[in-house]
Amino acid sequence: MGLFSRATFFTTVNHLRDLPVHGGMEVAFAGRSNAGKSSAINTLANHVRLAYTSKTPGRTQHLNYFDLGENRFLVDLPGYGYAKVPPDIRAHWEELLSKYMQTREALCGLIIIMDARHP
Repeated sequence: MGLFSRATFFTTVNHLRDLPVHGGMEVAFAGRSNAGKSSAINTLANHVRLAYTSKTPGRTQHLNYFDLGENRFLVDLPGYGYAKVPPDIRAHWEELLSKYMQTREALCGLIIIMDARHP
């Protein structure tokens, strides 16, 4: 059994104060809304619905953590770009993501997912 196939949902976070304290490592998936971040996590984990996917941009609205075991985590980040959300929610996402990526010591990798149809 591979590392990613052991992935399980761990927690969802909407504020930096709620980030898990685990002493391990995180690899986050970033990209535009509907670029395929959640689908990539599902493919890696060989799960159909581990990470929620939708045709509607902006469905991932929090940092979603998936536990790989041994204090290793994948993090599905909210998308940026064309999600139709109110300006205050967009501003919250921007602040949350900016501070997460600049200050999170456990963050050891960032995977950028891009849709070739949207440069």
